[in-house]
Amino acid sequence: MDNYAVALDRAREAFLRYDRQKLLDRKGVVLEGQFLTFPFAGAKTFVDLETGTVRFSYPDGTSWEGGFGEGLSVYDWLCDGQEDAAASGEFCPVYSLPGVYVGGNGLMLKNDTLSQMADRDPDRFRWACRFLGGEPWPAGDIGFRIPLFCDLSAVLKFYHSDEEFPAQLTLLWDRNTLRFVRYETVYYIAGVLMSRLKTLMGRHSAQK
Repeated sequence: MDNYAVALDRAREAFLRYDRQKLLDRKGVVLEGQFLTFPFAGAKTFVDLETGTVRFSYPDGTSWEGGFGEGLSVYDWLCDGQEDAAASGEFCPVYSLPGVYVGGNGLMLKNDTLSQMADRDPDRFRWACRFLGGEPWPAGDIGFRIPLFCDLSAVLKFYHSDEEFPAQLTLLWDRNTLRFVRYETVYYIAGVLMSRLKTLMGRHSAQK
């Protein structure tokens, strides 16, 4: 078993030991049979209270079992967030979050697959953002505020390429993000969001 599988199993076991009433008290969590349900990055989430299995579904009927990044993101938000956590509505790069002391661009994608896809077909990028529940946001050439969980959002800021610079996509976080999830989980959530956008854009392109 690889390290990712081990980490996911440990997080699942910790979830199953967690105080069930505290889980039910999380904002936006609904009990449906043996499942906790809530939105996460544009998909409805189902967490089995008996097994800890995490599944997702889109409104169009697409469904799947969560992998490492999705599972860790969900377990962390459910079990490790501060009880009084509240979003600020102010967005900043990951290195500017309170308590983070690292430099660099932080979750800025230049000339990667997703930014290239958005550069080639901005309308398809806008469609994918809206599919995940995003709303236009005044940032970059194209900006969207994407709901992550019901009480936490992030902002995508995209710039088209030009003669001097490649296309650039930056993910900005609510200033209070680390009251909801741990620092490393920010990167898991970013990976989930980018992966879903790429998958949706590819699927939408195939349907044209």
